[in-house]
Amino acid sequence: MLKLDKISFSREKKILNNINFTLKTGDFFGIVGPSGAGKSTMLKIIAGLLDADTGKVLLDGALILGPKDKLIAGNTEIQLVNQDFGLDIYHTVYENVKVKTAHLKKDIQENFIQELLELVDLQNLKNQKAIHLSGGEQQRLSLVRALALEPKVLLLDEPFVHLDAHIKRKLINYLNELKRVRKTTMILVSHDGAEMLSLATKIAYFDQGEIQRMDEPKGFYFKPNSYQEALFFGEVNRLKIKGKELFFRPNQFKLKSSENEIAISVKFLKVLFYGNYSLGLFKCGNQQIYLSMNELQDFEHIQEIFVEK
Repeated sequence: MLKLDKISFSREKKILNNINFTLKTGDFFGIVGPSGAGKSTMLKIIAGLLDADTGKVLLDGALILGPKDKLIAGNTEIQLVNQDFGLDIYHTVYENVKVKTAHLKKDIQENFIQELLELVDLQNLKNQKAIHLSGGEQQRLSLVRALALEPKVLLLDEPFVHLDAHIKRKLINYLNELKRVRKTTMILVSHDGAEMLSLATKIAYFDQGEIQRMDEPKGFYFKPNSYQEALFFGEVNRLKIKGKELFFRPNQFKLKSSENEIAISVKFLKVLFYGNYSLGLFKCGNQQIYLSMNELQDFEHIQEIFVEK
């Protein structure tokens, strides 16, 4: 169990203000919010790399010490993956991973290293020194080093930024398996809330150093509290009707009226193809909206939709 108790942190201004939450073993906690909201700072405090001004972090009841109370900052049970990478740049890819598997028996080490390198498509670069890797390759190696330690808690700060789509899918599947099989507790910080919808057991929306809302993924996606919050979780339509603001997802509409819904007249413009899905672009007065449907041929016949008030 991971617990944050009344964590606050300031520099020239307040960055974190009285942060409290508890995660059970195996929880996957997603955090979204604008830049400068304090998300990355909070991860560093959890990892024991930064001291909070007030409050404490507990892992299974034990206090996580920060740099002022520990000669070598950090905790092997809590691993942070961020944009700093922290690689041994003059060691090879293989050596960078092997040093993190010292806790394993030798007959297990090789198979595990190979599995991790294949996960992020680095197996063909295992003899190359880390200093010669691209930024994206270094990010993948940093993630693999954290996974190799098999920590109780894995902290991921924008881990998918430089990754190709196919590697990102493989990693998301792997993280889901870690959550299911090893009960690894994970915290994912991202500006793209859509990528955590299939991973997170719960999500927090951060702004101005505080948790503004905590909810399940479906709650954030289908019932956002504001347009700004909604934008973090995918495409959203925003209309002003009779002076009232209305926002809804492209799939949150009906073609037939029912109770507590508002009718909206629309004019079909075109279909936008995105590979595995398509969106219909429509005009509504002087505004534009996107709609998604199972049958593409139905787009051009839509003249009126109904959306929950």
